[in-house]
Amino acid sequence: MRGDPSVEYEILKARVAAEDTLGFAIDDEIADEVLAHSKRKCELNHKPDSYLPLLYENELTDYFMRLAINLRGEMNRVRCVHEVAV
Repeated sequence: MRGDPSVEYEILKARVAAEDTLGFAIDDEIADEVLAHSKRKCELNHKPDSYLPLLYENELTDYFMRLAINLRGEMNRVRCVHEVAV
């Protein structure tokens, strides 16, 4: 059940673990957005509440990995456009 103190504690621990993995603090707004996404994903896949903290930690780290991958791709695109334009 959502709102269960033990699940809420595990969610907090998952965020701390993700921050430790990433090496920086995650903005509350992003953490809330990723948590909402994770809850929805659990509901759609009929996962138990105990699965949410594990999914949340993974989704947090994946969120920032996707940002890094997209940034690298955009940097490569700009470099290629610059090379063609010269």
